[in-house]
Amino acid sequence: MDHKNITHWIRYSVTFRIVVVGILALLLLIPVGMVRNLIYERESRKSVAVAEISQKWGEQQTVAGPILSVPYKKYITDENGRHIDITEYAHFLPDTLFVDSTLQSQIRSRGIFDAVVYSSEMHFSGKFAGIDINDLGIEDALVDWNNAFLSVGISDTRGIEENLKLNWDNTEIEFKPGVQTSDVIRGNVQSNNYQTKPYIRDEDILMSQSFRAIDIGQSPGINVKLPTFTKNNSNITHEFSFSLRLNGSRDLQFIPVGRTTEVTLKSDWNVPSFSGAFLPDTREVTDNGFEASWKILDLNRGYPQAWIGNKYNIYSSASGVNLLAGIDGYDKSMRSAKYALLVIALTFLVFFFVEVFNKKKIHPIQYILVGLAIVLFYALLISISEVAGFGLAYLISSVATLGLITLYSKSVLAHNRMAFIQGSILAFLYLFIYILLQLEDYALLIGSSLLFVILATIMYLSRKIDWYAISNNQESN
Repeated sequence: MDHKNITHWIRYSVTFRIVVVGILALLLLIPVGMVRNLIYERESRKSVAVAEISQKWGEQQTVAGPILSVPYKKYITDENGRHIDITEYAHFLPDTLFVDSTLQSQIRSRGIFDAVVYSSEMHFSGKFAGIDINDLGIEDALVDWNNAFLSVGISDTRGIEENLKLNWDNTEIEFKPGVQTSDVIRGNVQSNNYQTKPYIRDEDILMSQSFRAIDIGQSPGINVKLPTFTKNNSNITHEFSFSLRLNGSRDLQFIPVGRTTEVTLKSDWNVPSFSGAFLPDTREVTDNGFEASWKILDLNRGYPQAWIGNKYNIYSSASGVNLLAGIDGYDKSMRSAKYALLVIALTFLVFFFVEVFNKKKIHPIQYILVGLAIVLFYALLISISEVAGFGLAYLISSVATLGLITLYSKSVLAHNRMAFIQGSILAFLYLFIYILLQLEDYALLIGSSLLFVILATIMYLSRKIDWYAISNNQESN
């Protein structure tokens, strides 16, 4: 085949044009990937902003306790054969624990980014019953009853709003910062649980690390020294109560340390996500907020009412609520970008059919310009949604893109009807994608069904086309 025939084949071959259009569509995945990276970067910036707000207001909170701890002496032999004594702790959990909590939500902003925070008022009450240290195999003579203390784990004590006082058997005692042992209450349980994405810039990483540095040495709770116990506590019941005003961000969890734990939680936030080891027994969610209650028994958890040292991890039974902000604009933009190849392919398909059947030559540059207009839709969507909300941003971006491509198609195709068809197909795709973004649970089912219908429609409309005849006719012209 000489040079002239090769040039003629390249210009008129349907097969060659299909290959070229396919390659162009795949090449446009490069800028689509760049847009997706942009979404990751903007989302990481939001994560950093939310983290900074949380650091100053109060992080995600987990409240553990109260836990009664009694120090005792234990004698061991060191590596040199010397007998030395060390202090260990016996820990006791309450027989009953009642928690009544109210959350008042707020939206705090840093620049264009918002974070969900809350102010909570919690009232704790209950009793300790049947405290017998002999059941743990500890002799009375080794027990330091004078230094028994009560601890309450608070994952971020910066959120405490006012001084706390414990009512212990009708005696008020003031809490002090910190915990005396990390056997049960441990730090860094829930620090910085915000999600970060790939493609975070170096300065974002450094900034988030500077936030984490604030947590170094942060007290994981509070404690109070109790009045002197008697040696025989097996038949004595001690009642307690205290109130806690606590600021936090997004998430509030409770640890069911009581033999019977009952938690009631009310809030004005109407998009809760109940999480943790136990779901609420009852819950009611309305437009004005939610109310939920838990009743958890010691038989439901994986640790007993009393033990020595750090044998058990009580945080594995944490349960509570997450104040969801819904799927934000970045998540929706990322989900819509997954359909970019579909939009590009169908748009190119219309151009291809016009080119084949109307014998209208469309240059690859014109394909690329239309494809870049489609890609630009996602960049517009991200930037506008940051300041105007996703719904309005989607409307503005889709209308602008539709207008641009339709007018350009009218000029390129020189055919009003085909330009209208092109715009209608794009309008249908953008509308359908928007509907998919709202239907989170059924998005995959409906999306795959749409792809099947589209493919079936294309196969039906092109079932009688003799592609060889078209190629031969055009090559003979």
